Amino acid sequence: MIEISYISAATNPMSTQDLLDLLQKSRENNANNGITGMLLYGNGAFLQVLEGDERVVDALIATIRKDPRHTNLKMIYRKNIERRQYSDWTMGFKHISEKELQNVEGLRDFSEKDFSPDYLSQHIAVVQSLMNHFRKEHVKPTGHSELGLDEEDRMMNVLHHIIRGAVRVLSILMVITIVWGVIDVISALYFQVFLPSFEGLHVRDIFVVFGSFLAVLIAIEIFLNITLYLRDDVVHVKLVVATALMAIARKVIIFDFEKIQPMYILATAAVVLALGVVYWLMEQKTVWGVEHRSGKQDEHRS
Repeated sequence: MIEISYISAATNPMSTQDLLDLLQKSRENNANNGITGMLLYGNGAFLQVLEGDERVVDALIATIRKDPRHTNLKMIYRKNIERRQYSDWTMGFKHISEKELQNVEGLRDFSEKDFSPDYLSQHIAVVQSLMNHFRKEHVKPTGHSELGLDEEDRMMNVLHHIIRGAVRVLSILMVITIVWGVIDVISALYFQVFLPSFEGLHVRDIFVVFGSFLAVLIAIEIFLNITLYLRDDVVHVKLVVATALMAIARKVIIFDFEKIQPMYILATAAVVLALGVVYWLMEQKTVWGVEHRSGKQDEHRS
């Protein structure tokens, strides 16, 4: 994938209805072609970022160059990317004003009159600051932060720092546990499989080896879940449910059906079903929430 940024000057001043028509058409086309990005308009100039498949983006740029609604198009940058920065937007939009530019961090001397092809084409850092600022405006309200470091209460910030430090310590301890588990797997393979003769190998021995492997895999999953607590874009309850599902799945795989009672099996099945339904519902709610917020954000930027 590639990301391209350009700036151009509007041929004529764009009214609100002109901008709405432009955005509606752009969003429809971009959704069909897998293109995402953002458009800023101010001082009679367009500043746009587009990202997607290289061939598709290049074709769109060729079409944009022919659009009579603007002129003096200047490319600011073109770069390869591994993941999208504007994945929530088929085309985000912001109408730039002098008041909003005063809130952009690091651009104290930048004003609306500087929002022009001649100036921005020579100041890539300013373009990046503008795009990052208005992109974060969208990300901030949709994020999920239980251990954020921007609380108004200074004491809460201190406590969150301490908890985040504790999470890092737990991560280190979990890595030690994983290494210990790998050593246990090697030991189980040696004593249960390689050391005995082939005739002396029983199914129970294989279950012991499987149990050791699965214990390490669960430890790795828990490590990933611990580190995810430091992120603000995940729902932590989902981590607990996912870990519980994996732990129970491990137990199911190594069940000794000759020794356990039928009710134990039924109870385990009920727990797996309940956790599975809860996880599915949370996943559906997350997907719906992202789509709903994306639509709302696109509407607000119109």
